[in-house]
Parts: sequence; C-alpha cells; structure tokens
Amino acid sequence: MKKSLSVLVIVIAVISICSIVYAFEGKGRGERAPKHELLSQLPADKEMLFHQTMREVREKTAENRGQIKKLKKEILDVLTAPAFDDEMFLEKIKSMQILRQKERQIMVEGFAKIAKQFTQEERKILAQIIPLKHRHHGRHATR
Repeated sequence: MKKSLSVLVIVIAVISICSIVYAFEGKGRGERAPKHELLSQLPADKEMLFHQTMREVREKTAENRGQIKKLKKEILDVLTAPAFDDEMFLEKIKSMQILRQKERQIMVEGFAKIAKQFTQEERKILAQIIPLKHRHHGRHATR
C-alpha cells in the first residue's frame, strides 16, 4: 500500500512540474522586454511625454472602443441568430475593421508626434515599444 501510494505521489508531482514548466516557458512576451523597463531607459521628460501622448491617443479612441464593443455584441448576435444573415455579418465586420483602422491610425500619429521630439537613441527605444501586428503573445498558433 505504501509503495503504491508513494508511486502515485511521484507521478502526481512529475505531472504537476511538467504542467508548470509548460505554462511558464519563455519570457511570456516573446523576446520583448516589458514596456516599463524600456520606458525607464528614457529621460524623465521624454517618458512623461510618452505617457501624456498615449493618454491623448486613448482619449481620442475612447468613442471608437465603445463602438467596437457594441459591434462585437452585434456580430455575436448575428452569428448566434436562428437564421444567419451573411450580408449583415459582413457589414458589421467591415464597420469594425474601419473603426480598428482609425484606432491604429491615431496610434501611429501619436508615435509620429513624439518621435519628432526624440533623439535617434530614444527612437530606438520607442521602436521596441511600438506594438507589433499579428503577434500570438509569444506562442505558436499550432500548439
């Protein structure tokens, strides 16, 4: 009995350790450093300028975010309706794509605004902060 119990405990421990290792492999953000570490490399006034500009971007896109949230609900309603309306679905998706494009454009304009005021070295740090498209949060899609 003791032998089978100890074998069971060892098996559970190995499975637990393997699960933990699998869940926490890598940095968790791909190869990028956390944003706050990168920002701390900037002079204090440039870091404040970055935060202020990103707040302005967030304020400008606040209405879009509300509309996107509403559109997501409407798209879900269209998808789960008893009868699927493909024209309505495509229309809602197109509207969401337009709103997201506007958000990206406002973000790019914000980065351009502060990049003009940064030195080359500071822009190198900024380039590491700019969000990259089509990332899978450091994970492969076929896992």
